[in-house]
Amino acid sequence: MLAFFGLRLIKPSICIGGFLSCTMLALLIFYAVYIKSVDELDTFYYWMAGGAAAGIIVGCLLAYCVKVGAAILAGWGGFALGLVLNEAIMWHLEYSWVFWTTNVVCMLVCAALTFKVFDHAMIMTTAVLGAYAMVRGVSCYAGHYYNEFTIIDLLKSGAIDEIDPYYWGYVGGFVVVIGVGAWYQFRARPKPTPDHPYHK
Repeated sequence: MLAFFGLRLIKPSICIGGFLSCTMLALLIFYAVYIKSVDELDTFYYWMAGGAAAGIIVGCLLAYCVKVGAAILAGWGGFALGLVLNEAIMWHLEYSWVFWTTNVVCMLVCAALTFKVFDHAMIMTTAVLGAYAMVRGVSCYAGHYYNEFTIIDLLKSGAIDEIDPYYWGYVGGFVVVIGVGAWYQFRARPKPTPDHPYHK
């Protein structure tokens, strides 16, 4: 839906962005508080359910504040782009700060662009976010995709020496879905109507 209809279904897309934001925030708080505990599975589900419930409410509210919601959604698209950039290129540097800097910069740039070129920014960020979600969904069943948050630790510890060749298939699929999704959204974008009274 995001990859091919992100702009046309802007309010549902924004709602998804708000939902993701609250759910991820709840999980980040959980991991910050309970990172040393290994038997807190029930607590994990409570936090996730609480974040999801808050996400539904916040997502619906953001759907009425389109500009703010669009900036948040674009930020998620930038974050997804940063994750792929890290696994495709930045992993060679093997620094955690490079990982977070790349993600944060991509988030801020994409969010800021929504206030300048709304349609183009929303098309590209929803195409990126939708493509990333599709790739990660397939990888949950097919495997051969590294966790972006642990790849630097895996490289430093020697658990892996190089990126799995199958992973590049995911990168190729990611790029293809972005291209096709963005192309389709630009083609399906409503044409602007002239303001001259003659055309009304």
